Amino acid sequence: MPPSGQGQHVLLTGANGFIASHILSTLLDAQREYAVTATVRSQAKAEDVIKAHPEWKGKIQFVIVSDFTSQEPFNTLFKDTNTPFKYIIHTASPLKLNIEDIQKEMIEPAVRGTTQILESAHKHGGTELERFVLLGSAVSVLDSFEDLGCEGRPYTEKDWNPVSAQQAIDRKDTVLGYNDFMQTNKPNFDLTVINPDIITGPMIHPISGTGSINETNHFAIASFIDGTNPKVEDVRFPFYHFVDVRDVARSHIGALTSPAAGGQRILLISGLITPQLVVDAIRKHFPSLRKKVPVGEPDKELPQGVHPTGWDMRVSLDVLSKGQGSPWKYISLEESVRDAVQSMINHNVLPV
Repeated sequence: MPPSGQGQHVLLTGANGFIASHILSTLLDAQREYAVTATVRSQAKAEDVIKAHPEWKGKIQFVIVSDFTSQEPFNTLFKDTNTPFKYIIHTASPLKLNIEDIQKEMIEPAVRGTTQILESAHKHGGTELERFVLLGSAVSVLDSFEDLGCEGRPYTEKDWNPVSAQQAIDRKDTVLGYNDFMQTNKPNFDLTVINPDIITGPMIHPISGTGSINETNHFAIASFIDGTNPKVEDVRFPFYHFVDVRDVARSHIGALTSPAAGGQRILLISGLITPQLVVDAIRKHFPSLRKKVPVGEPDKELPQGVHPTGWDMRVSLDVLSKGQGSPWKYISLEESVRDAVQSMINHNVLPV
């Protein structure tokens, strides 16, 4: 299994996803600095990636991993590669907001998937493997029992969500956790966990209809265009902070080589996102959609009674800045919403 280029060998999991597609694009744009092996669940999904981006043909080595909760395919992947991996970016984890069985559909696949690839990397990654970058979630940091009616102490990188797996099931809370693998096994590589909140922004993953709009872009943006949410004041978000997907991608790339990122939990929070701010941005930039998008109450930024706790990200901003070699600046909500809607229009996935 040869790598796809002459640079440092990177393994990217779940490469056809919303976030991973942006990470893959950033890796390939890095002037041959990285050789990329990417996992997808089927050959058809690999073909979909190249169909969406013909310019990527011949630049990616695809590997089929149909079940990312099993260690066996990852063992085979590590053993069969001719050039050892120097870095791993793991994004293959389920993200569903409306699910029936959170234990089977969310918690078990996410925890098992992460554990299995970590175990495999530990056993077969070799001494060349330096860093494992994991796409986590700000949900692992914030308090699921938070009273949104009263702003609390700002969250930091040291905070952990106190909700247990059973409480998550009872509450249908999509909290994901990862275990103490690193402390127990002490592998040769170190671990960096990227924890974004609600992720919005343009879609460059394979699109095949309205169902291809990723979960967060749909509930936070498209739902105000397609009739799902006809009244702004009736909508409550599960969380009220966001980050643009392009910032998520570049944070992963920066984390690969930055000494400052080793062993860190990095928070990715650009700013506030509320139903009113979203519809304001859509209506401002897309006059043709104003008949579909509710006006709401432009003078009321937050829903009635909602006062979300903020974030103290000084440590994360320092790590991110060191990773890119310059002060870290986030994409604004207005730009993220504008570009997300434009991509939906370009892909013809919005109602006529």
